[in-house]
Formats: sequence, C-alpha cells, structure tokens
Amino acid sequence: MDKLPLKSKKFIAYLISELGWKILIFYVIWEYKTAIDHYAFLVLISMIITSGFMQVGYVLGQAALDKYAYVAERGISREKETLASLREKIKKDSKNGTS
Repeated sequence: MDKLPLKSKKFIAYLISELGWKILIFYVIWEYKTAIDHYAFLVLISMIITSGFMQVGYVLGQAALDKYAYVAERGISREKETLASLREKIKKDSKNGTS
C-alpha cells in the first residue's frame, strides 16, 4: 500500500497505452481535420471505444485487486487475533490446572 503508482509496472504500462491511444486519436483527427469520411469516422469511434474499455478494465481490475488485498489482510488479522486468544486461554487453563 505504501508503493507509489509510478513505481508500478502495470500502471506505467497502462499510462503508455493510454498515451498511445490518445496520440493515435489526435493523429486521425489532425489528418482528416474537418473532412472525416465514413471509414475514418468508424476507425475513430473504434479507437475511442477501445480506449474506454481499457480504462474501465484497468479501474475495475484495480478495484478488485484492492478488495482482494483488503479481504486477505483482514483474514490474516482475524487469524492472528484468534491464535492470540487461544494462546491466552491455554495459558489461563494451564495456570488453573485444567487440561
């Protein structure tokens, strides 16, 4: 959790891919200017939709990963608490002479 986003290889790859899509979209718009024909329009829409799916997929993937990490961390802390309480109970029982 202390890791900065720019140190993550996945995040850097995501940024590069997003930058690539944006440059490609800008290039198509720049190349055709106001005379966008049917083919260029479909290519442009396809690039925008693909870029959107990549963004949503990345965000949902990160949300799922964060939830998984939270659940795993919580499970580990509960297990530690359970083990600590069992140890205390065993110590208490051994002091009382109960088996």
